Amino acid sequence: MKIYSNLFVTAGMLILPAVMQAQLNVNGAQLFIESGAAIYVQGDVTATTDILGPGKILLSGSTNQNLNMNGFTIPVLEINNTANATLTGDLKIGTSLIFTNGKIKTGNYNFTLSDVATFSGAGTNKFLETNGTGQVFKEIASNISSKEIPVGAGSSYRPAFITTTGTYSSAKVGVKVLGAASPNKPAKISDYIKAYWPVTKSGISGTVTIKGQYIDGSDVTGSEGNLRGYFFNGTDWSSSSETHNAGANQISAIIASNSGQLTALDKFDLLKSKIFLQGAYNTSTGVMNDGLRSPTNVIPLSDPYRTAPYSTQFTHVANTVTETVPSSVFNNQASSNNDIVDWVFIELRNNAGSPGNSVLQTRSALLQRDGDIVDIDGVSLVTFNNTASDNYTISVRHRNHLGISTNPAVLTPALDETKSTAALVDLTSASDAQLYGTSTAFVLSSGKNLLWAGDANGNAQVKYQGPSNDRANILSALVNNELGTKVGYERADLNMNGQVKYQGPSNDRAFILSSVLLNAELSTKSQQLPN
Repeated sequence: MKIYSNLFVTAGMLILPAVMQAQLNVNGAQLFIESGAAIYVQGDVTATTDILGPGKILLSGSTNQNLNMNGFTIPVLEINNTANATLTGDLKIGTSLIFTNGKIKTGNYNFTLSDVATFSGAGTNKFLETNGTGQVFKEIASNISSKEIPVGAGSSYRPAFITTTGTYSSAKVGVKVLGAASPNKPAKISDYIKAYWPVTKSGISGTVTIKGQYIDGSDVTGSEGNLRGYFFNGTDWSSSSETHNAGANQISAIIASNSGQLTALDKFDLLKSKIFLQGAYNTSTGVMNDGLRSPTNVIPLSDPYRTAPYSTQFTHVANTVTETVPSSVFNNQASSNNDIVDWVFIELRNNAGSPGNSVLQTRSALLQRDGDIVDIDGVSLVTFNNTASDNYTISVRHRNHLGISTNPAVLTPALDETKSTAALVDLTSASDAQLYGTSTAFVLSSGKNLLWAGDANGNAQVKYQGPSNDRANILSALVNNELGTKVGYERADLNMNGQVKYQGPSNDRAFILSSVLLNAELSTKSQQLPN
């Protein structure tokens, strides 16, 4: 056996039975490794042509080794280096990849397994670590079933398994894995894994399914039993034909586009809806004012409906995690119509049995000036977790307005997980028949339905005189000082300008009498919701 400190092959063909050396550089020549032979490399590997023969290159260094094959092939590659190896150019495996010790980090380069290539020995700290923009590609010439791709992140092995049926032309599937929650998951999803597999496919006419294996326990947020396989196509999530196996820590989904990502989420539905609050509505602009947000924000960063004074009248169902938002959500948005007005409380109600009588799940969400109700990131559709795609009754309530609801006998919005096809539940333009209760359940202004303002004491009524009237609550908020002003996030701030007033311009007492009760001091407005 010859032993070289460095091996440079620059011309002709070199046939080697067995060589030990520190660095391998194949430049414009052919290197043939005989059967049963191995080149032990302790340094870097560089080549500008395919390496030939059934023998193997064995990475046996004690420090990180660089691999730059410039896209060319190594028939058999073994890594036995706990300090790992790093791609500095694309690489293809023709026959076999062997993990004895250490990882191969792909960085921004691609690692390709030929259609006949196999691997062995992968596991904890022994895999292809897709730590950059590069992918691991599997070439495909015929149908394959659960073909394992040895990818991982950090020290954890999180392989992908590819199944295909169809026809193939220069076909391949590319995959990588990242040990973090998908950045595209819905803002308020409750159950998910901290791993996702970006994937691409090309040259395949047929069906491609990818299965991912996550780490039991440490990768799971929420309840593992709620997890479903989801594929994201860049716009929409889909759980169509998904599989999930908590015992094996595996989930799968069909790859429905040429690129996307696989992860695990709970089965969710998205709500796209719109309302107007009378207290904030500006008839001149056709959108709501945002006096609670600007010039100084007083809207709380977490769900106000879970704490006093609102928690007595608002009870969450199937939603235990408090909605919390970053302060940036209350900044000026690119379009002022998307600036936040306040929090609202949404009830997802049944359509079976006695339609609308049962609250299945609640959510606190944010309301934009143009009436759009959005999730805690200030832009997304509202997520309901662990809900079946179905038809529902939708009720929307507010801390000092009377609630409004779809009429389960007429309007039963269909909810599912698909953002791009979500139908708008527009309560601002719904007909009288489509809304629950009589026409007195809402106020019609400038051709738009508005939630009645004026519920200063939270008893689901608006009254100016008599027992439990709202005028008295305005005065109480001012400690009976009729000329006083109180600034902040207050239930008695009925016109939502950021201050409570009993006398003077823009006062809340006069707002109840003139705008809500139309100067009928003895009249009452009552909330009308299915019960």
